[in-house]
Amino acid sequence: MEYIKRTAILVLALSFSLISKPLFAQDVYLRLTDYGGGKTNIVIEPFFVSRLSDELITKVRNIEHIVKNDLEYSLYFEIYSDTIFLIQSDSQGIVLKGSVDNERLSIVLEDFLSRETIARRDYKLSTDIRKLSHTISDDVVEILTGEKGIASTKIVFSYKTATGKELAMIDYDGFTFTPLTKNENFNLFPAWAPDGKRVLFSTYLRGRLNLYVFDLERRVIESLSSFQGLNFAPCWSPDGTKICLSLTKDGNAEIYLLDLETKKLNRLTNNRAIDVSPAFSPNSREIAFVSDRSGNPQIYVMDIYGGNVRRLTYHGSYNTSPAWSPRGDIIAYVSREDDNSQQIYITDPYDFSPIRLTYDGNNEEPSWSPDGLHIVFASNRHGRYELCTMNWDGSRQRRLTNSITANGPDWSPVPRLSIN
Repeated sequence: MEYIKRTAILVLALSFSLISKPLFAQDVYLRLTDYGGGKTNIVIEPFFVSRLSDELITKVRNIEHIVKNDLEYSLYFEIYSDTIFLIQSDSQGIVLKGSVDNERLSIVLEDFLSRETIARRDYKLSTDIRKLSHTISDDVVEILTGEKGIASTKIVFSYKTATGKELAMIDYDGFTFTPLTKNENFNLFPAWAPDGKRVLFSTYLRGRLNLYVFDLERRVIESLSSFQGLNFAPCWSPDGTKICLSLTKDGNAEIYLLDLETKKLNRLTNNRAIDVSPAFSPNSREIAFVSDRSGNPQIYVMDIYGGNVRRLTYHGSYNTSPAWSPRGDIIAYVSREDDNSQQIYITDPYDFSPIRLTYDGNNEEPSWSPDGLHIVFASNRHGRYELCTMNWDGSRQRRLTNSITANGPDWSPVPRLSIN
């Protein structure tokens, strides 16, 4: 079977240290989304910069621009540059004002109709204007919607080098490239911990693919799983106490659950098929995974004990890479088309209703933003494989990287602390 052959090829490639490349019904649309209540109008007035140096004025204008882009990307707001748009349409809305005084930036949110102040926050101007801008944006989102903003999140991924694949991370909007590993090896399958402080990944060392955890605070890499054979494709449980991973220690690839405190390992799948790519549901009760037990790779769902297995995908003969939305209402996955291209779909995890999101090139390895409104993925639509993002419904697809070959993206949770 082709899927087994592809897995065998991957194993052989790693063994020899080669780089492996590796109609929409309205009722379906409405059932899949619960965030269609409309956008809030927000006017971002030019920040007040009187009597400032040219350098400081430039900094403030850049902050204003980044905040505007963040809020527009969030999907919660309709952005305007002047209140005249609200006056002409007799609409309600929010006015965002900014001013600088003694190296402090004051942000004021004001109700347009009542002129009442909703909130005021003061921020110390720093040299890292992108970090400051993203913090302001996230505060605005939380104040006005009650939801956590994602502007301060990161995306971790693998990128091709002359000697293998290294790990790096970027801001959610593609800026601030930060290398993580420099071991001149193959660093694959990065996965953020729920606390945003650690990253799981696999590295081919000492003759096999082992699993490691990178502590981003201490800048320390520690071994986590080094069973005989391959240790790969990990994911964290939502509470961060367990990881699900694929192991070949007993022969073909099977899925196991590892308790990080007790180190107890439970085997969840047990058959002749290849079972890989586990993905936890947000409520920790189920795990989606890929298996070729039906003859070709399809996506299945089981409970966390390995029981109650059900097949999810029936459209297409080759479906992989399940990614469960943090909202729990959608699973993104990759399906091979008749033209052999790889395309990203979404579906209801309990009532299979596939909706295709991508069309150009090959599009693979979807990962959700922590608010469930965006997806990052790898695409070769521009030639090499690069990282792209899109809204949950496939709209506003854009490229994040354009100078490196990148794949395996994973979107971080909302940060609980600063990661530089």
